[in-house]
Amino acid sequence: MTGLIIKDLLNLKKQGKIYLLLVVFYFAMGLVNENTSMFTSMMTMVAVLIPLTAMAYDERSKWDRYALTMPISRKNMVMSRYLLGLIFLIVAFVLSMLVNMVISNMKTAENTLVVLGGFSTGLMLMSVIFPLLFKFGVEKGRIFMMIVIFIPVAALMMISKLGISMPDEEIIKSVIYLSPIIGAVIFLISIYVSLWIYKKKEF
Repeated sequence: MTGLIIKDLLNLKKQGKIYLLLVVFYFAMGLVNENTSMFTSMMTMVAVLIPLTAMAYDERSKWDRYALTMPISRKNMVMSRYLLGLIFLIVAFVLSMLVNMVISNMKTAENTLVVLGGFSTGLMLMSVIFPLLFKFGVEKGRIFMMIVIFIPVAALMMISKLGISMPDEEIIKSVIYLSPIIGAVIFLISIYVSLWIYKKKEF
């Protein structure tokens, strides 16, 4: 599995400069505004997009069909994708925490909530998107990803327009603190779903 992750990292070198520029740009934005919420959000999205990009390269080169002729199990093929996403999500989490401590004008507790929320959102996004990618491929999967992102945003906008009151602040904080556990459970379920899909898939 380590070899599969190294292979993905080598392929992603082509996109490395773009991702680095995004990190620098949103860091500068946070520095100017003294608010790192945007930085945390974008780092989360980058972490989610990186394994998707790796899968796009493999799909274009028909890597899976070739790899499965070698002594590489389907389980390792799936797990390497999840592990790659998790690695970059942890990197995004650490970067966001460090940046928040250095330049944010928010209190430490508020910063922690923002970063935990971003990490949990990333876990849940990957949990929903990965099975779709394994089932339908990257091209169709991108469409589903946009739908997955659009639905909660549209729901929040609808709630605000309907004048529905938001839950108490303490309840929201409690949910955010619990969200990594919820996200981890959904992540594990997603792995099993993807394994089931990939084992039945023909190339």
